[in-house]
Order: sequence, then structure tokens, then C-alpha cells
Amino acid sequence: MDARAWIIGFTWLAVMVTAYAYLSIGKISWQTDIAVALLFLVGCTVTVIVGFGLEYFQTQMEKEKPSTKTLAQMSAEITEMRSMIQKLTEKVDVMQKELQE
Repeated sequence: MDARAWIIGFTWLAVMVTAYAYLSIGKISWQTDIAVALLFLVGCTVTVIVGFGLEYFQTQMEKEKPSTKTLAQMSAEITEMRSMIQKLTEKVDVMQKELQE
């Protein structure tokens, strides 16, 4: 069974147990009605987010993740840029020495 189903199932089980405790201890009043309604809202939110939202965000992140080829190309470009910066630094040092003399 999928882990998402376990999360949703245990969330609703916790909501039911907590709602039962609220209703048996607090009896039926507007305070317990609000508490149970908020618990129900939390259960619905968790169900929607875990059931649909997390999968959507995971697939979006997989699409945006660079491939191994792209990472290798970026690494090569960074190495090339470092060597160019090193050469420029050497030229600047030579120019500074000439200006000082």
C-alpha cells in the first residue's frame, strides 16, 4: 500500500478519535462543534495536500532538476571560467608591477 494512503488513513483515524473525545467530554455545544469542524477541516486539508499536492510538487521538481549531461557541461564551463579568471589575475598583477616601476 502506498505511504500516502497510510498518512491519510491515520490522519482521519486521529480526527475521529479526537472528535469523539471532544463530543463525549464536552457534550454538544457550539465550542465542541467548532473544534470538530476545525478537525474536519484539518483532515480534508491533509487529504488534499498529501493525496494530490505533494505528487504535483514532486513531479515539478523532477522536471526542473538538471540532467547529468547538463551538470557535466556546467562543471566544464565553470572550470574554464576559473582558468580565464586566473589568467586575468596574472595579467592584472603584471600590469600593477609595471605601473609601480
